[in-house]
Amino acid sequence: MAFFDKLNDLAKNIGDKTNDAIETTKLNSKISTERSAAGEDLKKIGEFYYAKYAETGEAAPEILEFCHSAKAHYDAMAEAQVEIDRIKAENEAEKAAPAVPVHTASGIACAACGKVNSPGTKFCCECGGKLEAPAAPQTKTCPECGAAVAGGLRFCGECGARLEG
Repeated sequence: MAFFDKLNDLAKNIGDKTNDAIETTKLNSKISTERSAAGEDLKKIGEFYYAKYAETGEAAPEILEFCHSAKAHYDAMAEAQVEIDRIKAENEAEKAAPAVPVHTASGIACAACGKVNSPGTKFCCECGGKLEAPAAPQTKTCPECGAAVAGGLRFCGECGARLEG
């Protein structure tokens, strides 16, 4: 019987230790939850006093250094946000601008990848993008002197005559 008594005591001892471990874990969890809640309350107190400092520029001498430091952080965040907005605006402008192929003496540069392709090529040999043929420059002929004048001008550069259209 002594063997069973020892086995029974051992099982009871293990059960008690398990219950103690569970209870300790629950209490540690409660401490952690309460610490987090207290931290949130302290954060709100700090935000309240910082808001007063931001409105009046005055704060208790004990916290003035921290208020100045927080303001410097807010200023740095605002500067970074301005830079982010500038970068986004540039990217949006680049997306909105149509890609124009560049025509060089050695060929046509692809608007998509920048690869220079040989003249007369219709598709980029690097990315397969369609290449635009160079647009013929629009020219007019002056009705007075017969000189070739670039399109879009209203007066002849040679004789000064008014161009139609």
